[in-house]
Amino acid sequence: MGGGNSKADLADILVMLSQSDVSPDAHDFWDELWKLSTTPEDVFELISPDDVRQLKRERPENVVTLFTQAVAQLCQIVHTPVPMYFGQASNCLRILTRLLPFLLEDGGDDFCEQLCWGVEEPEEGRGEGGEEEDGGAEPLARLIVHAALHLLFLPAFTVDATAFEGEAEDAPVPARALWAPGLGCPPDVVPTSSVAFDRNRVEVLRLLLAASCEPLYESADGFDRWSSRWLGVATAPDAPNAKLLLYSLLNVVCGYDPIGLGVPYGGHLSDEAPTQAVYAAAQVLIALLDYGESPKVGPHPEGRRNVFRELLGEIDDPDYLEFLFEGLCRLLNNVHEALNTTLPGSLSQIECYQEVLVILWKLLEENDHFAPHALRECDVTRAVVPVAFLMYEARKDAARVGLVHICTFVLLKLSGERSFCVALNKPYEARLPADLPLFSGSHVDLLVVVLHKMVVNGGDRLAPLYNCFLTVLCNLSPYAKCIDLVAAVKLVNLFELFTSPKFLYAAEANHVYVSLLLELFNNVIQYQYGGNAHLVYAIVRRKPVFDALEQLTLPRAITARRRGGRSAAELKALPGTAAFVPSQDWLDRVKAELPLSTIMRLLKHLGPQIDELCARSEFSLDEAAILDFIKNTTMVGLLPVPHAIVIRKYTPNTFTSLWFTAFLWGVIFLQNQVLPLFDGNSIRLFTVSVV
Repeated sequence: MGGGNSKADLADILVMLSQSDVSPDAHDFWDELWKLSTTPEDVFELISPDDVRQLKRERPENVVTLFTQAVAQLCQIVHTPVPMYFGQASNCLRILTRLLPFLLEDGGDDFCEQLCWGVEEPEEGRGEGGEEEDGGAEPLARLIVHAALHLLFLPAFTVDATAFEGEAEDAPVPARALWAPGLGCPPDVVPTSSVAFDRNRVEVLRLLLAASCEPLYESADGFDRWSSRWLGVATAPDAPNAKLLLYSLLNVVCGYDPIGLGVPYGGHLSDEAPTQAVYAAAQVLIALLDYGESPKVGPHPEGRRNVFRELLGEIDDPDYLEFLFEGLCRLLNNVHEALNTTLPGSLSQIECYQEVLVILWKLLEENDHFAPHALRECDVTRAVVPVAFLMYEARKDAARVGLVHICTFVLLKLSGERSFCVALNKPYEARLPADLPLFSGSHVDLLVVVLHKMVVNGGDRLAPLYNCFLTVLCNLSPYAKCIDLVAAVKLVNLFELFTSPKFLYAAEANHVYVSLLLELFNNVIQYQYGGNAHLVYAIVRRKPVFDALEQLTLPRAITARRRGGRSAAELKALPGTAAFVPSQDWLDRVKAELPLSTIMRLLKHLGPQIDELCARSEFSLDEAAILDFIKNTTMVGLLPVPHAIVIRKYTPNTFTSLWFTAFLWGVIFLQNQVLPLFDGNSIRLFTVSVV
């Protein structure tokens, strides 16, 4: 920690900078600043966002000098990493980290353009790091980013100096300098762990995050995924140590064990620096991976690439894929495991689970080897359980609606794979710390119960996801071998809900929900009839609901709409919709699109038989006997020819890409509130509301 005098000296220096122009040649003044023994807390406390803006407005020359000298010192330390100057390097990191977000919030103005991207030589020499090989000057922005990428693998500062023994001075950083075991780490090497290294890594990563924040200051309308020049430099093919950084970030995150010492409360006893390094690594990783566009969405502009996306997509070693999957699952499961211990609070709960979800999503989207490996070689239900838990717990919290969305997208993406759907037939034996109804079944039942609750108990803000929820269940249905009684009843309840006037007539296209549920029922009946007596019986018991839908006429629809639908005022208050009135064209289209024939044949055949069976037993027949009857009743020749299985796959597009950008930067913003890295009032990518 910095001494009290150092903090006071820093305050005095800042006052002088705000009140008068200080010449770049005032070496004693500037040397005193860089040699102060400060802490990140000192810098963030004494320099407010308004201080930076005022300094830029009233003393721009001081900002130029402050900026260029800090960059010059970082470049110098990169080329001559002398430990006695590491303290000065840390001061430079803290000053730049504090300045950058408030300079970039108006990054298009002439001052910032010239300061960051101009190529004139600054007043102070840049040292050895300021020249390109051809002798041309580099912009300060490029120097900052490249200096940060070098500092992340600086001997004795962020990595062990012994990792460089025997290497030529101009040789690339060796794989022995990776931060943690895992991807790319030689089998005979155990990277040195150090609290000091972790603290320095956090400071450099925070600078890299501050330099990458341009997306925060773009509005969602007309957002250009390639417009950030800072991220363009950081992700370009010539970015220093890109592969080592990607592997280090992944290894630190996926190799993290929140249990700590392996004993109750062990995670609370260790230094917080390693944990903070994990959080910072996760945030920088998702920021770097998000820049630009996936080739699956559209062609890249000429010359634009993201080397981190490319490197992530190239990972194909089975051991690496296993490491990534197991690490991500361990972290995601930690959230509910920490709440489900015998000794309250004995297991530390991670705070970066949303970042982990984004990393999982990026692997699913960018790496064509990851999902097949996870589905073929791993227990994919280890990912399903925490995803289901997180979305369930977040369903009522307006502040966490983004978490529900990303969990939904993960399930939607995976449900497009047959092997995923089959794998969910594995018995569900976990007990989540949530108020889920008790059931005894498979992971299919878990998703049915959770997604049912998302609809009936999640509020109108989740309405845009109803189609995704039902698509996930529809994708699973042809492979669901035995749906539990509880889940079966929930599915039929959903059908009754979506055919009710309140939902069916709320909007012209709302019958799509009914269509998906009918397709779900048809899939089970045609392909998994033998093991799904519970669902068949639940359908038979709600025969009047299906009859009413088949026999629907326009007068009945209009009457039902008037009696049970939402009022015009209610509709106006919900996403501003005008009241929908059914028409004959609408009814004809609905009847043509709803796949009712299979279920109506089932009901026509089974309904009378079950009624007769009950009558013969004088209505004393128990439910088990009826289920046995259904299991032993063949429907061969009575139902239509089985339809082709339709699996709906997630397709990336520019709108979902923009949503993910806004989501992950929202997470980064919220995760950096202890030392507030950004000013929420200046952000344009999303709206920051203080509750």
